[in-house]
Amino acid sequence: MKNRFIRYTLRLAPLTTALSFAAIVPLHAQTAVPKTPIYGVTLDTIAHLDKTITSLQKLPYRPTVRVVFDPGTTAADYYPALVKLHQVAYVMGEILDSSEFPTDLASYKARTQNFVSGLNGLVDVWEIANEINGEWLRPHPSGSAATVNAEEAAIGQMVAAAHSIVKGVGGKTAITLYYNDDSKGTNCWEKPQDYWKTWPTSFLSATVRQQTDYVLFSYYPYKDCPNLKPSWNADFTALETIFPNAKVGFGEIGTSSKSAPYSVQSNLITTYYPMVNSSTDPRFVGGFFWWNYAEQMVPYTTTYWTLLRNTIQPLKVPK
Repeated sequence: MKNRFIRYTLRLAPLTTALSFAAIVPLHAQTAVPKTPIYGVTLDTIAHLDKTITSLQKLPYRPTVRVVFDPGTTAADYYPALVKLHQVAYVMGEILDSSEFPTDLASYKARTQNFVSGLNGLVDVWEIANEINGEWLRPHPSGSAATVNAEEAAIGQMVAAAHSIVKGVGGKTAITLYYNDDSKGTNCWEKPQDYWKTWPTSFLSATVRQQTDYVLFSYYPYKDCPNLKPSWNADFTALETIFPNAKVGFGEIGTSSKSAPYSVQSNLITTYYPMVNSSTDPRFVGGFFWWNYAEQMVPYTTTYWTLLRNTIQPLKVPK
């Protein structure tokens, strides 16, 4: 649970044993760089996998699937599903959702090591930091300046450790920042340290900022962080200055509840995915990664799936 909203997830049921895990290892699993623009969706559950795969296959272009790894799970729990998913989609693996913080350096490092080692060849991009500037990630969201700075520095160390593990095997990394300030006087952060534009330079090492492959915004404008008036061109330009070698885009869009009005949710889908056509920024790759794909777009006969397909159909072909 985030301090601003609750995400409704279906928890992972154990899918494999050590025997079956060993038996299905693909002989030539290889990662790939997702073609751009990226048309992303999020899976916060791998239940109903066959129906999910069918829905992904019927989308206009090969999607990138962001798989949320639940707390208390290991790579072995996801291996069978990712073998199948990787055949029909690019895969971005989310080490730990922001809603599962606080955690500590040793735990985060061990978790990253387990997933990176166990899913090598099946995850094309590793999201090593999810909504990493959100105040709910630290133990004391409303603490003193000294407490906030210390706890955010510790979070930055977690990101650095995960970055080192992924880069150590030649992997690609993504960092998602929570869009909580429009730089025009409206914000929804708890403390100034949480501002997306200053958090990376304050708490991430120069190495991480230089070597990160993708930097993405999480954007929840309905009730969660309302009344913002983003200037996306300027905001992405700022990101590109902070992360000089990264591609930019959206790592997550949606609403905190899948029961939010259809008018709100449909407007987000039809407004943001088409940005791949309207943006002139050569470093903008799209992404978007609609959060409630598993709940709203599986099976492919749902209204939301049809909306997503019809929205993507006329857009740029990934290259």
